[in-house]
Amino acid sequence: MTRMFLAATLVFACSGPSLAQPRNAADDSQQPIQARPGGPDSSPKSDQTVDAVKGTRLVLSNNAGEVVVRSWDQDKVRIQATHGPRDTITADTTDMTLRIRTRSTRGPSGLVDYQITVPKWMPVNLSGTYLDASIEGTTAEVTVETVHGNARVTGGTGSVTVRSIEGIITIDKVNGRVQATTVNEGIRITNSAGEITAETTNGDIVIDNAQTSNLEVSTVNGDLTFNGTIRDSGVYRLTTHGGDIRIGLGGATNATVFVRTFQGDFSADFPIQLPDGQTARSGSKRFNFTLGNGSARIEAQSFNGDIVLARKSIVSKEDERQRRRGGGLGAPPAPPAPPAPPAPAAAPAPAAAPRPPKPPGMDGLEWETAFELDFDFSELEHEMEAFSKQFEIEFEENFAKHVEKGFKGFGDSLKAGSAKPKQ
Repeated sequence: MTRMFLAATLVFACSGPSLAQPRNAADDSQQPIQARPGGPDSSPKSDQTVDAVKGTRLVLSNNAGEVVVRSWDQDKVRIQATHGPRDTITADTTDMTLRIRTRSTRGPSGLVDYQITVPKWMPVNLSGTYLDASIEGTTAEVTVETVHGNARVTGGTGSVTVRSIEGIITIDKVNGRVQATTVNEGIRITNSAGEITAETTNGDIVIDNAQTSNLEVSTVNGDLTFNGTIRDSGVYRLTTHGGDIRIGLGGATNATVFVRTFQGDFSADFPIQLPDGQTARSGSKRFNFTLGNGSARIEAQSFNGDIVLARKSIVSKEDERQRRRGGGLGAPPAPPAPPAPPAPAAAPAPAAAPRPPKPPGMDGLEWETAFELDFDFSELEHEMEAFSKQFEIEFEENFAKHVEKGFKGFGDSLKAGSAKPKQ
């Protein structure tokens, strides 16, 4: 019996290494298997077309799935959907509202993907929890509300409102008021004209080629980039806590620029004489300067980031990295090269030498500068702490108000859209 056990043990021990042999090197050289987009070809599909009277609004609530909306010149709405065998798609028009719903014969509906074609004049309202939305070509109002999903809007007039929690927001070619709000992703708004408001918590915001007189952009942990036309009497505010701010002034001729940072550097591609005691790398800075008659107001405020100004245009840090990497799949075209970094600021003149004239708009700054220079380190540290605390309180309050207002009744609408039909 002992001999049989030893023999079996020996056989197992001898065969063990063969089981643990590494994969053949030839296996690693095999070409990857090409995957194709799309789900099972046997998935039930529905396709229906309904008439639409001008003034009708499209409202779609989809709990989970992708919704793609395109436009055409017909006064009809075509609804194509891919869904499970227990789901049905309904389209009902009441009170000038075309409501598209998914209903299930048993339990909640599953994943449903929509392809919808609407008249160009039709306003579109999409909502869902796990919703990826893409709207293109409409010339009317657009509203998208999602929790876990990206949103992309191309076109739209009057008002374009996009809200998400865990999603990237991309908006292009909008002519009207733009409101974009997310929490843990970034926002990109390009080639748009009208009032722009963009807010996020953990993400970058890029505003490029904007024609606006009212800009409000803020984030907590992210960079801000703005390129656009600075209009007379316009107001442009960019605020971040832990990121850099880059502003392309678009050749502005009439603007007053306010700069505020505690632990960041300042640079510009055109000469700016800073107030006495403040240099490009001196840490805490607070100053302003005037171009022309100074009618436009530009405010750039960062607690722990650099502020960079360009006379015409500037690129975001992400676009700069993409360009260095040579673009990449799906990367946006590389913007113009960033301006050359400015020369280091000149050392302050000796006490006996006359001071250079202050730039226009600096009246009354001498007392404030002297006051700040009298601070010892503990006072400066206290001011930094107070600034940071106040910034976070104001941002959280304003952001909470926007989110609460935007998502009010959002959960009820989702429940109504997924309610089971009566038996």
